[in-house]
Amino acid sequence: MIRPLPASSRPSAQRGLALFIGMVFLVVLSLVAVIAMQSTFLEMRMVTNVARQTEAFQMSESTRAILTGPPATSLFAQSLSQGGWPSSWGGDIPDANFADIGNCVSKMNPIWGNCPLILGFETALIKAHGKPPKVLYGAFDSPGADGKTVENTADPDNWVTDATLTLADPNGTAGFIAASLSVVPDGGGVNTGTGAAQAAGYRGLGVGSAAGGASRYFQIRSVGLSPSNGSNGRAVTIAQFQAIVGQ
Repeated sequence: MIRPLPASSRPSAQRGLALFIGMVFLVVLSLVAVIAMQSTFLEMRMVTNVARQTEAFQMSESTRAILTGPPATSLFAQSLSQGGWPSSWGGDIPDANFADIGNCVSKMNPIWGNCPLILGFETALIKAHGKPPKVLYGAFDSPGADGKTVENTADPDNWVTDATLTLADPNGTAGFIAASLSVVPDGGGVNTGTGAAQAAGYRGLGVGSAAGGASRYFQIRSVGLSPSNGSNGRAVTIAQFQAIVGQ
């Protein structure tokens, strides 16, 4: 006598249970994949943000260094001592009086040395149509930013942008990175030892200052942006620049 199989042991019932278990595993694997992808996207965004922030900082520092580097190569120190900007930039000072500028102009390859940053200042400096580039060592700008009457050394948000430099993104993303510079006068005074030189000479007022020299101080703020529209990385660096004069 042949007995019928229980319903739970029939092939059709077994196939249905296997399908259900397979679907459960498929849902679990899909959830794991989605969570892994979200984690990967989050890490990619974090890495991108860090890279953009680093780019913005490097752009800020590099742009500021062009102005505040050693006196022999500092564009700001050279402009201050020469009293203007080179003739190729629309100024009235010979290019030969500025270190590196003449070399950059004569080089066929603009990648030579710091030429991209140096030559970029020709278009970066704020200047009116048909007029020489703006000097950076003058008095406070009037009006200042944000509708203020005049710039204020103690309020960087009130400083007027004096130069804006834009370069192609070095990462090859077909975008741009940028930096804006603000230079604000920060007082001046005679250098250390000037009084002693005057006391030792007994040759009248001013001899000490002529012997010891004097200094002018400036606050220089550089704001780096990556990309140039400021939608991601932003870094601000501020430095005080001492210009020694009359020595």
